[in-house]
Amino acid sequence: MEQIEFKVAGMTCGACVARVTRALLSIPGVRNAEVDLARGMARAQVDDIAAVQPALLQALAAAGYPSEPLTGSAVSVEGTQGAAPGGSSSDPRANRGGCCCGH
Repeated sequence: MEQIEFKVAGMTCGACVARVTRALLSIPGVRNAEVDLARGMARAQVDDIAAVQPALLQALAAAGYPSEPLTGSAVSVEGTQGAAPGGSSSDPRANRGGCCCGH
């Protein structure tokens, strides 16, 4: 199993955290997801980063939270370091998927 971290734009409340978590867990091959509101980060444990990373980015964007993988964040659970490809920067003002706080 591997782990990847994302910088997630636009999270402002607990409802945002729940939406991001659901978006990550909706992708086949994702075993676990953790979201840190204070840091604006999300972490997913996946079977194969290369296979799921595009789907993860698409699911996060569709939920209203444009994201990018953090370079060098791909790590196997066993501790083998890998490299995640960089993503493009995102507009933090994008639609929030109906967030209750309106940000």
